[in-house]
Amino acid sequence: MVAIAALLGVGVAGDASAQIDWGRSAEREDSRTCERIGADRGKEYTRCMLNQQRRRDNAPLYAAEQQRNNAEAARNNVETVRRIRCNREAKRARERGERPLPCA
Repeated sequence: MVAIAALLGVGVAGDASAQIDWGRSAEREDSRTCERIGADRGKEYTRCMLNQQRRRDNAPLYAAEQQRNNAEAARNNVETVRRIRCNREAKRARERGERPLPCA
């Protein structure tokens, strides 16, 4: 029982360590970005770092919104293709002298 608890504790600590390392990496990347645009100290640097953090925080929201938009576009495309096929079949049926099925 103690061994399992110890292993779980090491796993959680490893997870936290990985998150801290990722955070430091992100901070270094943001810092380099701010320095590259000329905000290397003072209020400009602080403002830039806050903007970089906001961008990083909002990135998953933007990605989810883009995914939702793509899914909606795909649904619209499927419906458009269905209507085109239905209208094509109705035209062929009329050309054969048959009564076409209604397109819903």
